[in-house]
Amino acid sequence: MLFLGLLRSVSRAVDLIMAHFGSSRDPEEKVRLGNSSWSPTIGGLVLEHLCPTIQNILEDGLRDHKLDLIVGQRRNHSWSVVEVSTRMGISNYSVT
Repeated sequence: MLFLGLLRSVSRAVDLIMAHFGSSRDPEEKVRLGNSSWSPTIGGLVLEHLCPTIQNILEDGLRDHKLDLIVGQRRNHSWSVVEVSTRMGISNYSVT
C-alpha cells in the first residue's frame, strides 16, 4: 500500500511539472520556464513536490542505522543513498 502512495506522489509531481512546461510550445519559452530565476514556479514545483517525493522513495525501507567499524553505529540518511549511488565502482554499502 505504501508503494502505491509513493507512485502516486511521483506521478503527481511529474504531472505538475509537465503542466508547467506544457503552457508553451516555444522552445525558448520552455528554457525560461525551466529557469527558476525567470520562472520561480518551477523552483516551487521541484522543491515542494518532486524533492520530498524523491526523499520518501530513498528513505523507504532504509535502515535507521549502519554499522561502522570505526565509530560503531551511524545513522542512515537519504543523502547517504545519493552519495553511495554516485560513487564510481562497486560498493558494498547496504541500505536495506
